[in-house]
Amino acid sequence: MTRGDIGNYLGLTVETISRLLGRFQKLGVISVQGKYITINDLNGLIELTGTNKTKITLVE
Repeated sequence: MTRGDIGNYLGLTVETISRLLGRFQKLGVISVQGKYITINDLNGLIELTGTNKTKITLVE
């Protein structure tokens, strides 16, 4: 899924997605390597996004 795809899915611009990914990386909750995003701290990411943990589906 490209940043454009993520933006379209969430109703956000590519620029906003890039800023958010950068912010999440600086905070250490994710790592981005090329086209791969790794969640390093799921609880931290949940807290930052303000979502409910029961709404999350993990895909490996």
